[in-house]
Amino acid sequence: MRFLCDAVFPQTLSSEAPAGVELVRWDGSDVSDVEFVRASGERGYRGVILWGRGSLRQADLRAIARESGVALVAVEADDPIDAKQRILKNLSGLRRQLDEHDCLIVLANKVCPVEDLTC
Repeated sequence: MRFLCDAVFPQTLSSEAPAGVELVRWDGSDVSDVEFVRASGERGYRGVILWGRGSLRQADLRAIARESGVALVAVEADDPIDAKQRILKNLSGLRRQLDEHDCLIVLANKVCPVEDLTC
């Protein structure tokens, strides 16, 4: 399973992913969230991982993600290092949830589907 991660995440995220999961950190130019999601779909990623849930409130971003077949994953954390740890800790839950949901939030100890952003 392949994910494209926002450039805010530490570069070490890619090398710390377990077998069967590819976490690629965006290394392109500074682009909008919509362009980032479109690029991930065009490159065949299963989802994008963003820091913070603010992006999930963008209706146009969610629509583009659905059109592109890309899941949106937001990590709720105080800083990018903490976010990286939460991703790695919750990868199995993330993979399970993606079977049923296309918009998720990764918290400290769980992964939640985003229905109304109250998770």
